[in-house]
Amino acid sequence: MLQKYANFVVGNASQVNSIENGLRMLTYVLPGRFADAELASEAIYTLLSFVGVYHDGLLAKAAKSGLLVDRQGKPVKVDTTPFNRYHDQLSRDSDLYRVATLLLNGLQFSEKLIEMIIVKKFGEKLRWKIVSWIEITKVVLRLNLLQLSGHRMVTGAVVPERMVDPAMLGTTKQANFSEDMPTPESAGGRWKGNRSGLEFKSVRDILQNSEGNANLGLYITGEMRDPEGVAPAQSLVRRYGALGLAGELLFILRPLIYIIGIRKMGRRDWRPWALSLLIELASRQMVRTDLHIDKKGQPEHTIEREELSRRKWLFLYYLLRSPFFDRFTESRLTRAANWCGNKPLLSLLSALIQDYKPLWQQYYFYTAGS
Repeated sequence: MLQKYANFVVGNASQVNSIENGLRMLTYVLPGRFADAELASEAIYTLLSFVGVYHDGLLAKAAKSGLLVDRQGKPVKVDTTPFNRYHDQLSRDSDLYRVATLLLNGLQFSEKLIEMIIVKKFGEKLRWKIVSWIEITKVVLRLNLLQLSGHRMVTGAVVPERMVDPAMLGTTKQANFSEDMPTPESAGGRWKGNRSGLEFKSVRDILQNSEGNANLGLYITGEMRDPEGVAPAQSLVRRYGALGLAGELLFILRPLIYIIGIRKMGRRDWRPWALSLLIELASRQMVRTDLHIDKKGQPEHTIEREELSRRKWLFLYYLLRSPFFDRFTESRLTRAANWCGNKPLLSLLSALIQDYKPLWQQYYFYTAGS
């Protein structure tokens, strides 16, 4: 049965992707439409997250095996990202790392749904116990990832990035696909090193796609300009010094410190909110000071740059957390929603704000950023 499903996904990737996107859009408009609509919405979104990762894995393996073609009938070539190379290498080096990433992904996908179910079925008292244990588990998993990676930055997402865009795919070259099928060493014009596990384009493939030796030099020059494309996977994230390691530990522990503060002082007390903000600011400064910063004020490595950018956006969650939300943000959002309510197109934004306000106020994980 699972084999038939895998064949169906690989053979109809574009249609499956359209269904996923449609269902995902539905989850954004469901809250507030009927009783327990937010629970149904979150359940669908959680399921789609798990299914989406599974589908991406199937398509990536099919592409590496040379089974996928684009709409013009040309083989789809997979150029892996630094993020995927880095995490794939660590997962190959350590089974414990791979298990920790799987568990962390599962918690990140399902934590909102778990909290909703607990609140609706068992009440507030048990909710905070479960939320605390989820945060404790995530802290333990991230500390393990920090240790197993050799004291390198722990990225917020550890799920592999999508390597194939299903919307661009055509009919597959081969109907029978197996998850257990070996990936040919030269599939799609690539060669895989037995010792390092790294994949490289074959010279024949380069010549075919660069129209001769003249452009082969341009290809080599381009690769030299992108050192991350040929660098060892673990060098894509710099090992922390003492200051950076302390900052990373603060960032990992911050959600747990925040939840302890909430349980002792309440969600509407300013002290947990302010303490969490100060810890996050201190962590960011310590990590940035420890990393190698280029002339543009950014870390040298792509993964570090993207992770610091993600962490910067997490500060927006402080605008949606009590007591700041109750004191400042809510009234302004309400005025904005009322202003948009009678405007064409903007009325949809107004409805979304009104529907999501109770979720931001009631549920911890909607604004946790952990």
